[in-house]
Amino acid sequence: MSEAVFDPADGAADVIIVGSGAAGGMAAWSLTKAGLRCLLLEAGRDYDPQAEVNMYAPESDAPLRGAATPDKPFGYFDATVGGGWQVDGEPYTMREGTDFRWYRSRMLGGRTNHWGRHVPRWGPYDFKPFSRDGLGVDWPIGYDDVAPFYDRVERLIGVNGGRIELENHPDSPANCLMPPPKPRVPEMLLKATCESMGIPVRTAHTAVITRDMPDDVAPRSACFNATPCTRGCTIGAMFQTTTSFLPMAKATGKLTIVTDAMVARVVMATADRAAGVEYVDRKTGARHQVKARAVILAAGTCETTRLLLNSGGSEPPGGLANSSGQLGRNLTNSTGASFRAFVPALADRPRYNEDGIGGQHIYIPFWLYKEQQRGELDFARGYHFEIGGRFGIPPAAALPRVWGGP
Repeated sequence: MSEAVFDPADGAADVIIVGSGAAGGMAAWSLTKAGLRCLLLEAGRDYDPQAEVNMYAPESDAPLRGAATPDKPFGYFDATVGGGWQVDGEPYTMREGTDFRWYRSRMLGGRTNHWGRHVPRWGPYDFKPFSRDGLGVDWPIGYDDVAPFYDRVERLIGVNGGRIELENHPDSPANCLMPPPKPRVPEMLLKATCESMGIPVRTAHTAVITRDMPDDVAPRSACFNATPCTRGCTIGAMFQTTTSFLPMAKATGKLTIVTDAMVARVVMATADRAAGVEYVDRKTGARHQVKARAVILAAGTCETTRLLLNSGGSEPPGGLANSSGQLGRNLTNSTGASFRAFVPALADRPRYNEDGIGGQHIYIPFWLYKEQQRGELDFARGYHFEIGGRFGIPPAAALPRVWGGP
């Protein structure tokens, strides 16, 4: 095993950051801008959307007309590389009777290259759930503590949206949000139908810019409503760290990025102080140790938990920062379900340029808090519906059902 000691006095790293997605990218930009030298370790390969993304090719140019395959579960042109629901060499097990699907993007920028971009704020109830329904635990912080950071992040990454004005759905202050896109025709139909039944429909808050964001290093152009965000974005309209935080941080001269570096554990100086990390070069299999004054684990919910369980002492309950014994339990990564429908009544309507931004223009927030508090619902917490619709060619998987087939 080789060891590389990063000594700040010699001009090396002050901080090691594990992961290059939303949290890792933000950490890299914030810390390098403040003058700290950072070493960022990414388990996946290097990735440059401006060089690799084909935004305009029709699905007919792709094998199987772009249909999903095991190595491309979201279609041929999807931005994810080296990842998916299953990753070679990275198996995981599930408890009998459960089905946990873990999506991973093994690439620089992580899952910011492939995500829904819907970014509503948490409300006061979300931070203090136990106080409301007696389940789980309250966070040690509340919405008011986090609100100023929501403001800063919305301005920094570029979020469009409008006012919500509903219980437990905080609105952003003026000048935080960019103008939202108008609802498309199917969304207008759903909005009118829902509101006629007393179901609120609101403008979604989405991390896709609708105004240009000039920058000397990473200029971003407003979305021109023509290509799917899931392919990646060469103009930087959707937020991904590969077209924003990472090039901005590299331009400071204080960021070093090492890709194909699968971190195995945190190396400890003392029982309560990290000294660095050990990682495996995925190309050669060689193990390396790197040291710095501080370590930030920003590898996502499950990977960060894995690293903590692999680190620290071996005495029960085991793992680093696990005095409660809860490390690795009660995880929530990202959950959801989806369905789509074909509306015959809209089939013969006039056609418009209605692609819009990637994802939802409107959504249905959870609104039944008073009914829930009165015990009229048989569940705690809530859900929301992200709504999208357009006139277009159905995906390959839908063709037999929608248009007929064997």
